[in-house]
Order: sequence, then C-alpha cells, then structure tokens
Amino acid sequence: MYGRVGVVGRQATQKRGYAIGSSPVTYSRVGDQVAVAPLAQRTSAGARLDNGVRVAALDGRGAASSVALVINAGTRHEASLQVAHVLKATLVRARPSDTFVRTVREFELRGNTLHTALSRENLLIGSSFLRDDLVDVVPALVSNVFNPSFHAYELLDALPLIAAETQSSLADPITAVEDALHQTAFRRGLGRTLFANDASLHKVTRADLKAFAEARFTADNIVLVGTGVSPDELVAQGNKAFAGLALSTGSGSSAYASGPTTYFGGETRLSAPGTSSARFVIGFKGVGLADGKAHATQLVLRALLEGAPRAKWGSASGLLGRATADNAVLASAFSTTYSDAGLFGLNLVGPADHIASVAKKAISALQSAASSVSDADLRRAHKAAIVDAEFGSTSDELTADIAKQVLVTGSFLTAAELASAISSVTAADLVSAAQALLSSKASVVAYGDLNKLPYADEL
Repeated sequence: MYGRVGVVGRQATQKRGYAIGSSPVTYSRVGDQVAVAPLAQRTSAGARLDNGVRVAALDGRGAASSVALVINAGTRHEASLQVAHVLKATLVRARPSDTFVRTVREFELRGNTLHTALSRENLLIGSSFLRDDLVDVVPALVSNVFNPSFHAYELLDALPLIAAETQSSLADPITAVEDALHQTAFRRGLGRTLFANDASLHKVTRADLKAFAEARFTADNIVLVGTGVSPDELVAQGNKAFAGLALSTGSGSSAYASGPTTYFGGETRLSAPGTSSARFVIGFKGVGLADGKAHATQLVLRALLEGAPRAKWGSASGLLGRATADNAVLASAFSTTYSDAGLFGLNLVGPADHIASVAKKAISALQSAASSVSDADLRRAHKAAIVDAEFGSTSDELTADIAKQVLVTGSFLTAAELASAISSVTAADLVSAAQALLSSKASVVAYGDLNKLPYADEL
C-alpha cells in the first residue's frame, strides 16, 4: 500500500537452498535488515486549512505525485434519487473562466491525469502528475468541485453516458456480484447501488444535484490529500486555492445524512446460465475503520485464509488453498471496510458443478481458523498481510485510502505504523475474529447457472 522510502542498516546477504521431491525449502539470512523503512514526511494529525478543510500529505520524496479532493458524499448519503453517480459524471465541466475542453487539454499537454471516482461513502476528483505541477493541479481540482456554473446541456449530454456506464458496469460479473452483495448485506445506506438507473435519470434535475452538493460539500466533509507532495506545500497551495470560498461547517443537512449502518444478511441469486465460470460469494459482518485493532486483525485473517497462489508457479496458499487445492474452483478471501461497518468473506470462481463442494470446504477452513491458528500460519499471515497492505494498491488508491482514514479518524497510518499494527495481531485475535464472523448471518450471492449452484441453507 505504501511506497518504500529507503532502508538503513548493514548490507544483508542471503543464502537459499533448494531441493526436489518432498524436501523442504530452506532459507537463512545473514546480516541486519530493518523491519520497516523510516517514516516519510507527513502532515500532523488533525491538520486543517484556514477554512476548516482537512488536509493530509505523505511525502515519499519521489518525482511523481498524486492529489485528490475527497468529499464524504457517496451513495449512502442519498435521500431518494440516485444523484451521486450523476454528480460524479458532471464534476468536471465548463467553468466561468474556462471551458471543459481547455481544462482537459491542459492536463493532457502536461502529461497529467484527471479522474473522478465514486464509492459508497466518498466522491473524489484527483490527478497524478510530476510534483512541480502541484501549483496548477490543486486550484484546478478545487475550481471544478466548487464550480457555480452548470448549464442545462451539460446535464443532458451526461445522462446517456451515465446510462451506458451503468449498463456496462453491471454487465461485468465482478461488479454485479459486488453490488448485489452490498444490497443483500445492508439493504439501505451502504447497500445503495453505485449506479443510477433509468428511472432515476429521468427524474434528476440540476436543482437535485445542487441541493445534494450544498448539503454534503461542507468543510467537515472534505479532505485535500496528497502523496509524493510536501505537506507544507500542499497546505500552502490548498489555502491559496480555497481563498474566497466560504464553506459551511458541520456534517451537512440531515436530509442527506446516513444513520448508523445495520447489517442484515440474506441471499441473492443472479441467473447467468451462459457464463463459463460461476461466482459464489459468502459474506459476513465485518468491522468499521474506526476500530483500528479489529481492522488490522481482519487484514491478517484475510491473509491467513487467502487461497490464491502468491507465486506464478506456486501452489495455492493459505487455509483456503489447502482446503480447495484439488478443485478447479479458485477460492479467495476478501475484506472491505467502511467508516462504521465492513464485509469479510469468501469468493469462489469456477465451474458451477464444483461450487457446492468447494464452498463447504471453504467454510470449514474458516471454522478451523475459529478453532486455532498455528504459529507457522500466524507468521506467514503477518508477512503476507504487510506485503499486501504496502504493495497491493496504486498511488491513486493509496491517496483515496488515506482520505478515507482521515474522514473517519482524523489521521492516517503510514506503512510502518500499519506494519506494526499487523505484527501485533495474535493467534487469539484471529480466533476471536473468525468466531465473530461465523456468529453473523451470512450474505450469499450466487451468479451463473442457478440450477447447479447451491442455496445458502444447503451449506
């Protein structure tokens, strides 16, 4: 997740021994090597701009940078109409001082990116660039978000594109299953779909978008976040870009505020008989980001269970890999975390005829983790979780993850801090976490030939 900024200590030498057949692979290290890299330069906890907007920066001292303006205005905050998807699609538009075409063209000529993204909790506009373009990127992002002009033709032009995006996204099995899983698990709030349907698109107006933006675009709901940028420079450019913009405080209008998340569970079956590979997801009630210890525990539990091979020609890893190695179905674990809730579960992909037997073995693997965890498995899970956390995301994903942490907790963890939290997870923590998962009602989504896929109560 986090990029390395250097390693100190004596030069290490390594010796590896290899054997064939059933002989174990041996590994020994001679010399010193620090567990984590030194802390990179970062903003202090609770840092804010002059207008109250939170700011977070992590400088790895590289040449490339990523900056985003992230707003707590995701789909869980919608009142009725699906306005968040429309707002995401129209966030970059003509400004009073410039045109849409010129904005995009200037980013292109500099070699920078410009993108918007929507999650169930946050709306984002961001850019990746070489660090000397910070002075141009920050004001461009701010001016697009707080753009007072919104012509009727811009909304009308966007509606067909939004409808096409919804259709193409939900045609992807991965997206369709993920969307159905959230609706099954949470129903409302986090269960709201990310994609606006035709009925909503025929009703939404510019006034609806303005009302939603006025309610959610408050100082307490916004964070300016950057990676690969100087914290002091980001604060200075942020204050300059926001100068003259009056922002209200508070969390926003109660009409667009989502209450505490309730987990329900249940079963959804999506028929797709022509697909070559069926999908079967078993989700359980996870933890929220505010519970840092429980979040780190679930990261280690996911690594403990993970069934996908970690080397190109290697065998399946983790408890799931051992339980399902003889099948044509790929079994993996996932952990998704939001501010006050989460989803943890098992994901199966393969021939529909094999799903039922593999699902039972996968559940047995989780049950074994709820009974005991060996020292060897714990050590492997620690290392795998740290590697996945640091290198499992791009710079843009890291930027969005830092913003999510800041909006929930007011601060964020560096790579060293996250590694320390992961390393502190004990076998007893994993057993307790697995037991808590199994005590919740499962959220099951089946996708494929439903005549061959099992029902939840058959497992």
